[in-house]
Amino acid sequence: MTNKSVQALGLTAMLFAGVALSIEPAHAASATGDATVKILRAITVTKSSDLDFGKIVPSAAAATVAIAEDNSRVCGSGLSCFGTTTAGAFAVVGAANETVTVAIDNPSITLTDGGSNSMAVLLATTTSAMTLSGTGDGSFKVAGTLNVGANQAAGTYSGQYAVSVSYQ
Repeated sequence: MTNKSVQALGLTAMLFAGVALSIEPAHAASATGDATVKILRAITVTKSSDLDFGKIVPSAAAATVAIAEDNSRVCGSGLSCFGTTTAGAFAVVGAANETVTVAIDNPSITLTDGGSNSMAVLLATTTSAMTLSGTGDGSFKVAGTLNVGANQAAGTYSGQYAVSVSYQ
C-alpha cells in the first residue's frame, strides 16, 4: 500500500468516525392512555295502553277519525263517534339520565276485521327523543288517524304496530 492509500484510508476512517460521533442519539418519549367503557342497562319497552279509536258509525262518505296523544278525538264529517278513546302509551326503562330515541317502526298500518275489510291508520308520536329520569324511567304516547271508508263494513278491526327505543 502506498502512502496515499494509507492516507486515504485514514481520512475515510476519520470521516466515518466523525459522522458517527456527530449523530446524536434519538431521545425517546412515551405516554399512557386510558380506556373506558360505560355499560348501560338494557332498554325495555312495555305497552301501557292500546290505541283505541272508540266506536264509529260510518256514513256514505269517507272520513277520518284522529286520536291525539292526550286521548282526545276528532271525528270526521258525517261520522258518529262515541265511546272511550285512548292514545297508545309505552313505558320505557333504561339507564338513569341517558337520552334515548323513539321511533314507530312502520307509521302506516292496516286494521282488518279478520276478513277482507280493512282501514288504513297513520301513526305519529311527538316524542322523537327523551332523557330518562334519574331512576331510568320514561314514557311516550302514539297518536293515530284512521281512514274510515264510505259505508265501511261493520266489524271489530284490529292491527299491530311496533315501536323502537334506543340509546343515542
